[in-house]
Amino acid sequence: MNILYEATLKHFQAKEIEALAVLNIYLNNPSGVADHSNFLQEMIEWTQKLSDSRENIKTLKSLLNTGEANDE
Repeated sequence: MNILYEATLKHFQAKEIEALAVLNIYLNNPSGVADHSNFLQEMIEWTQKLSDSRENIKTLKSLLNTGEANDE
C-alpha cells in the first residue's frame, strides 16, 4: 500500500476516533465535561467533525479503488 495513502487514511481514522471519543463523553458522562457554556455548539461541531472524517475516509478509499488518484 502506498505510504502516503496509508498516512492520509490513518489521519482521518484518528480524527474519526477523536470525534467519537468526545461525543461519547458528552453523551454518556456529561458531568466529566469541564464547564462548557455552549454545549449544543460543541455537540454540533464534533458531530460535523465525525461526519467529515467518515466522508474523507470514504472518498479516499474510493479513489484507491477506482484508480482516480493515479490519473492526475
